[in-house]
Amino acid sequence: MFFSMGKDIDFDEYRRLAEISDSNPKLLESIYNCEFLGFIDGDDKRVGCLLHPSIHQGVNLREYSFYGPELCARHFCPSYAHLTAVEQSAVFMALDDWYLYGQVITDIDFVKEFFRLVQDRMGDSLRAERLQDRRVRSALRAFFELKESWKFCSPHNRLGKYYFSHSEYQIARIEYEKRWKIKPSKFDKILVSLSSDFENQKEIWEAEGLIEEKIEKFIETYCSSS
Repeated sequence: MFFSMGKDIDFDEYRRLAEISDSNPKLLESIYNCEFLGFIDGDDKRVGCLLHPSIHQGVNLREYSFYGPELCARHFCPSYAHLTAVEQSAVFMALDDWYLYGQVITDIDFVKEFFRLVQDRMGDSLRAERLQDRRVRSALRAFFELKESWKFCSPHNRLGKYYFSHSEYQIARIEYEKRWKIKPSKFDKILVSLSSDFENQKEIWEAEGLIEEKIEKFIETYCSSS
């Protein structure tokens, strides 16, 4: 819609049309969703800032955004600071789908806990050059894809470990002791990041088995790569 409005864009009209066409309910009303986030290619595969100078022959149109050009240019998500360079590269190299990439790269616990478990078991740090192996990337992607196909995903208003209620967000927890008189799962951070909601202890065991399978497969593939 943005690019179809031609060179002389009426930004007020674009905002009005964008608001009308947005049929997806917000997880949290108080969080601003920038209307200038969209596909910047013709194939609807690359997401970015529709006002960025790189797609307007060097002209910076971010003054029309809610946050303004300075904040837009300087802002980095928390993952930029909290994920290591190798962890960032691993996510980037394993995923070529913009939606799944967005789900994974912004979930710090999900990424870091996986690599902590993997590295502890291998007794070695992850090496970026091993990710050049297509099989290693495929095994890593299989773990990340749990974000899209998780069997025990909560039906409630959740985004990873966060849930939303009355214009506020809180961190969700799995009440192992309270509900089932058991200790927290060794995969608790991953289970919470997957928005897990369990009915009984058997489901927890099954969930742990699914995660264990992905971890073992990644380690096996990674260690056999050259």
